[in-house]
Amino acid sequence: KEMVPLCPLGPESIPRDSVEEVILRRGSTRKFALTPISFNALSTIISSATQGIPADFLEGSGIALNDLYLIVNAVEGLASGTYVYHRERLALELLKAGEFRAQSGYLDLGQTLGAEASVNVYFLAELGSILGRLGNRGYRAAQLEASITAGKLYLAAYTLGLGATGLTFFDDDVTDFFAPHAKGKSAMFLTSLGKPARR
Repeated sequence: KEMVPLCPLGPESIPRDSVEEVILRRGSTRKFALTPISFNALSTIISSATQGIPADFLEGSGIALNDLYLIVNAVEGLASGTYVYHRERLALELLKAGEFRAQSGYLDLGQTLGAEASVNVYFLAELGSILGRLGNRGYRAAQLEASITAGKLYLAAYTLGLGATGLTFFDDDVTDFFAPHAKGKSAMFLTSLGKPARR
């Protein structure tokens, strides 16, 4: 396994905008520039967004319900390819190296934004064990956790002067794309990250 430890920006390099200021300027990016973001920026976004949420359905489990799978198209200092994020190691595991812009666009219902984005972050959950533990509530819990974490990705991206947007996707094709690692998991959410294209 090729593991790439995250390398977040230091506190002195992160803008000091209040969360209210970030929320006011946050929006959904409508077009990404085909220019890379830095690995430090991606590391900061992921690490700050995945520090957990206060929720009763996570108490006692010690783990998140969703795993983050990434298609990296353009990140300085990180090879293009597919990755899965290991929260306990604060590291990305390379699943497959290569260029996947075309697949990014296809998986996101053929939307250009997915192909243009520097990174597409998919939230996948193993619903069998979640439903076994939480019952019918498990699906809603997995979606809630994914959407809150995705919102934190959004805010972290906009804090750093980058863009983000949520996209729809072909559920089963996403799982198949990240197989065999994602076998048995279900796609819950997708956030695309990158530099906004200036109009």
